[in-house]
Amino acid sequence: MAEELEFAPFMQSSVGASIKSDVPNGPAVLEPRLSLAGPGRTVDMTAPGGALRMLGPEGVVGIDARHVLRVDPPPGIQDTEPNYMPCIEFDVPELPWLFTPARPAGDRLRPWLVLTAIETDGHPLQNGLPLPFVDVDAALLPPLAQSWQWAHVQRPAGRPGPLTSRLLCPLHLRADTAYTACVVPAFAGGVTAGLLGGFTDVEQHGDAWRHDQGTVRLPVYHSWQFRTGDPGDFEQLATSVVPLSDDERAVLTGRTVDITEPWPDGAALASDGPPGARQTITVQGVLSLVDSPPEQAGAALADFARRVREHIAQGTGDTVAPPLYGGRPVVRDRVEDGERGWLAELNLDPETRIAAALGTGWVRDNQEWLMARAWDQVGVVREANRLRRLAAFCGEVSASVHRRSVQNLSPAESLGMAAPVSERLRTDSGLPLRTEVAVSPAPDALVTPALQRLLRRRGPVARRAELDTESYVRRTLTGDLLPPLPAAMVTRPEPSAPPAETQTPGLAATVDSALYATATLRDTHRIKVMSAMALSARTNDLGAQADTLGAMLAGPTLAVQSDGDLGADEIRRFRALSGPIGPQIVDRLAASFAEHAADQALNVPEQDVALPAQPSMGDDPAAHILEFGVPVDADGLQGRLAQALDPGPLLTARLDSTVTPASETPLGLPPTVADPVMACPDFAAPMAMALEDTAPEWFLPGSADIPDDRAVLLRANARFIASFMVGVNDEMNHEMRWREYPTDLRGSPFTHFWPRPDGEPDIPPVHGWLPELGLAAQLTGNAGGVDVLLIRGRLVHRYPNMIVAAVPARSVTESGDLAEDTWERPKMVLTLDERTCAYAFDLPGDIHDWWFVLAENSYRMRFGFDTTAQEYQHWSDLTWPVGEGGFADLGAMPALPDQERDHPPSAWNAATIAMVTLQRPFRVLTFARNLIGAPR
Repeated sequence: MAEELEFAPFMQSSVGASIKSDVPNGPAVLEPRLSLAGPGRTVDMTAPGGALRMLGPEGVVGIDARHVLRVDPPPGIQDTEPNYMPCIEFDVPELPWLFTPARPAGDRLRPWLVLTAIETDGHPLQNGLPLPFVDVDAALLPPLAQSWQWAHVQRPAGRPGPLTSRLLCPLHLRADTAYTACVVPAFAGGVTAGLLGGFTDVEQHGDAWRHDQGTVRLPVYHSWQFRTGDPGDFEQLATSVVPLSDDERAVLTGRTVDITEPWPDGAALASDGPPGARQTITVQGVLSLVDSPPEQAGAALADFARRVREHIAQGTGDTVAPPLYGGRPVVRDRVEDGERGWLAELNLDPETRIAAALGTGWVRDNQEWLMARAWDQVGVVREANRLRRLAAFCGEVSASVHRRSVQNLSPAESLGMAAPVSERLRTDSGLPLRTEVAVSPAPDALVTPALQRLLRRRGPVARRAELDTESYVRRTLTGDLLPPLPAAMVTRPEPSAPPAETQTPGLAATVDSALYATATLRDTHRIKVMSAMALSARTNDLGAQADTLGAMLAGPTLAVQSDGDLGADEIRRFRALSGPIGPQIVDRLAASFAEHAADQALNVPEQDVALPAQPSMGDDPAAHILEFGVPVDADGLQGRLAQALDPGPLLTARLDSTVTPASETPLGLPPTVADPVMACPDFAAPMAMALEDTAPEWFLPGSADIPDDRAVLLRANARFIASFMVGVNDEMNHEMRWREYPTDLRGSPFTHFWPRPDGEPDIPPVHGWLPELGLAAQLTGNAGGVDVLLIRGRLVHRYPNMIVAAVPARSVTESGDLAEDTWERPKMVLTLDERTCAYAFDLPGDIHDWWFVLAENSYRMRFGFDTTAQEYQHWSDLTWPVGEGGFADLGAMPALPDQERDHPPSAWNAATIAMVTLQRPFRVLTFARNLIGAPR
């Protein structure tokens, strides 16, 4: 930042530079001179009227607040660092010197404005005209003779850019004190104008106050208030953070749990030590020390695993036994002897059972709130189940009506019922009923309401003609009774060349076009009829004839879709050929007939040849399909109609179109309508924060005993995390079942443990866990491999937004110039309390080889000095040069730091002081091995 800026000691207008005197507390007298230029020469002369007087501070009664760019500390802050100097910036670069009644003395010029910080207690800001004012002891104000040091101009280095002016208050602030920062006049004329009004002949010269003057009343051009906190800036607090000592690390090894007698009135567990010795284990929490595995009682743990397995097995009957965590999602009720995998690891180890029990306890403590949120999510599921119950009821009623009123009908009665909807009703043949009858030997009118009225069993026509309607329908469908037909249904096609193109239409061309159009129309009809015949023949067990028809249609069909074989799918072919057909299909029909004539299993009538008179299709009806149509089995047609008229599938389809699961729904719809939809709520809240809020002693056991200003590197405990997540999901499923929530106990409402910014889950649904893997292997997204840098103390409290990053070893050089593009930022930041933060990283490789950097978030420019003496290497190591009244005095250049001896400043002025007091962003680097406790 500092390398990108330049400072100037002052900026004064040309009028101010013309003032005769460099004494700032006198009258601002100037003598302007004129230069008259004429032909051949220039004459300098004095302006008529003699000396002029410049308007000074006595003419100013206020400063427009819009000229104020920034103040520091921010108004209202309650915990600012005492070692930084308050400052105010203006957008007019010459404003602090605009009304100074003097010209520069060398490179120094006092401003006509001064920024001072006054303790708020005892010095209230009072209303006045034209400006508010404050009464203060002059001994508490900065020495005016030194005011030139604390005003400067800032500009970008080496490039054009905005110029700003800045006033600094050199007071060394006291800790935990409320202050009012005030911009006041530095000269007596400004005081009089601010208190009484300007634009009057004020003959008061001199400074606004003297150090021994006592109480003075000063007008205030601009003011704001702030409060200081405890001593210590970022540099001081960051360098005071140290790794935990060995004794301090000992409190973080875990919580000691006595497992000697895990069951009341039961025998003690086996012991590795002498008889009667207490058996304890160390249970680690969510976070644990790196490279510090706890020592456990081996014999006691083996005995515990054996006995808890037996207790769980007894619980499959009427005996109350320990819960089998995670058993419901994987449909298990016990742990087998010698079993390996996550289920055994979770239920046979007291450490993992404790973690799971913590999860169940959290759900019990928050069950009302959780169930309210779960019911909020299941609103659409409850409506879906209502519709499913309604559909199931309607299905049962309609199925009963269908059994009694449809399935028992005869073929004739079924046709009579289906006749009004014959255009829309499709059987499993894939054909509409009307089309199936049209390509059969029966008359097309068989499915018309008019003929059905005539054929009514008790109708007037049937009674007078003594007509057996059932026999009539069966015989016409099978071809035993043929109506008189003038021509065959399908005849052999003949190729017809398209009409020749001619420029002059004549009779021959007109006739040719009409004949070609007629042939095309006839062949189009022939193709559509043959595609329907193929479907009907296949349905009525005439497979050879269906294959022959399909072979004849294969060539023309390829013109519809050349990249697929529609000829092999008769239903798709029928639907494709039922639409508009182009000449390219019709032209291929004759060739296809000729190609498959040798394989045909049916007679092919010739065109324009009348059918012979015969009462039926004879002994071989399949051979006469193209002449009279496809014989239809009446009983088979009645069965297909009964199936097509079954309302059950229609109700199911209607329900499916109304109730559709979302794409992200983990559980699909049940296979039958009578079964309800089983839902699982989704709680995206991170369980790590829930556990830290309710049981911080289990998040990091011993964390309450960590002293201030300490840092330690920790690692996530994958077994604890997985066990805890199984516990919360198990108990939540039980609670939902108890409250009649529509769930099957296999869902996983909680899948997030860490507060990840990307919102990705940390575990997959428990029912999908691989049974042969351990608990740690079930976590996703490296949830169990998180490295956590824990920092506690004043640094976190004062700088919660500081930069924390991990730096690979290759980026750490002797010069300390770190390559920021290689930094690894935290994946998440967990605020444990106002003085403790955990920075979670996902670092590749060995954690021991990383470095960690704490850097100041330098989003604003600040000026000040260090408060503690240290090795004097740079200007930034300069401590407060406190002079009279607690104000810094850099009137004389201090001793050069060791690193600055070779290039001392060329001049000592306000610009140099600004460069010296500018506080650069600070950062500190720590090796991971030091934070782990391992030797470097």
